[in-house]
Amino acid sequence: MKLFGRHLIRNQEAGSLLELFLVTAVFSVLGIRFFLALTGYPSLSPGNLHIAHVLLGGVLMMLALIVALAHINKSAYYLVAVLGGFGFGAFIDELGKFITGDNDYFFRPTVALIYVVFVLVYLLVEIFVNKPRLSDQEKLINALELAKEVVIGDLDHRERRRALQLLEGLSPADPVVRALRDLLYSTEAVSVPKPNIYTKAKYKARRIYIKLVKKAWFVRAMIAFFVLQSLFALALGLFLLYAKVHWQVDLQSIFPSLSFFDLAGLFSATLAAALVAAAAIKMQSDHLKGYELFKEAVLVQIFLVQVFLFYKVQFLGLLGLAGNILVLLVLQYMIRQEKAANGSRGE
Repeated sequence: MKLFGRHLIRNQEAGSLLELFLVTAVFSVLGIRFFLALTGYPSLSPGNLHIAHVLLGGVLMMLALIVALAHINKSAYYLVAVLGGFGFGAFIDELGKFITGDNDYFFRPTVALIYVVFVLVYLLVEIFVNKPRLSDQEKLINALELAKEVVIGDLDHRERRRALQLLEGLSPADPVVRALRDLLYSTEAVSVPKPNIYTKAKYKARRIYIKLVKKAWFVRAMIAFFVLQSLFALALGLFLLYAKVHWQVDLQSIFPSLSFFDLAGLFSATLAAALVAAAAIKMQSDHLKGYELFKEAVLVQIFLVQVFLFYKVQFLGLLGLAGNILVLLVLQYMIRQEKAANGSRGE
C-alpha cells in the first residue's frame, strides 16, 4: 500500500494494538461519564475560563504521537495504544459540544453517534488491517521488527516462533531471509514474560467462555434469549403495520412519540427478527446454515438496532449490546464446531 509515493507497511501486531486502543477508548468514555455522574457533573472553571476534558484528550493523543515518533520498540507501541485510547475517549466523549450550537454535552444522539464512530473504526480495522494477507515484503519487515528484540535481549520463544513462521515461504536465496533465520536460530530465547492485567483478564474471560459454550444448555439459553428478543420486535412491527393498513389508523395518534428514529429502529429490529425466523426454519435441515443466519441477525442487531437503542436509552443500551455480543460469540463457536464436524464427515 502506498500513500504519497511512500510504502505503508502493515504491522502484524496491529490487531492486538488496535484492540487495546479501542478497549481503552471505550473504557475512557465510560469512566468519564461514570465519574461525572457520580460527582454531579463538576466543571473546572477558574474565572471566566472553562477547561474541558477534551483538552486532556488532546494532550494524551499528543503524548502518544511523541512516543510513537521517538521510539521504535514493541513496548512503546503498546504505550501508544493505551495513551491514544484514553485520549481519543476523552475527546470523543465531548462530541455533543462540537455538533450543537449551544455546546450541549447532553445532546441526546451523542451516545448513539459515539457508538457509530467506534463501530466504524472497528470495521475499518477489520477491512484494511486484519483481513488482507501480508505481502512477502511485509512478512520480511515484520520478521525484522521481531528480530530487534534480539538486540535488547528480549526475544522470547513465542516471538521467535512467530518470526520464523513469517519467514516460511519466502525465498531462501534472499540474503536477508537467510541472515534472519541464522540469527533467530542462533539466539538464546528468554522466558515468556508474565501477562499484564489486560491480557490476564482477556485469557480468563476466554476460559470461562469456552467452558460455558461447551454446555448444551448454555447454547440453547443464548439462542432462546435472542429468538424471544427478536420475535417480540417482529410482533410489534406486524401489529403496527396491521393497524396502519387494515384499521386505517394514524400511528402518530396511537404513538405520539413515534419519531423517525423509532421507525428506523423498528425496521432494523424487524429485519433481525425476520432473519431469526429464517434461521429457525433452516435449523431443521442444516444446522450450519441456521447458525450462520442467526449470526447475521445478531450482526443486524449490533450494527443497526443498537444505534437506535443508544439514541433512546443512552448508556442503558450497553446491557443489550453485551447480550448480543455474548450471543455472537456463542454462535461463532457453534459455527466453527459445525464446520469441523462437516469436514470430518466429508473425509
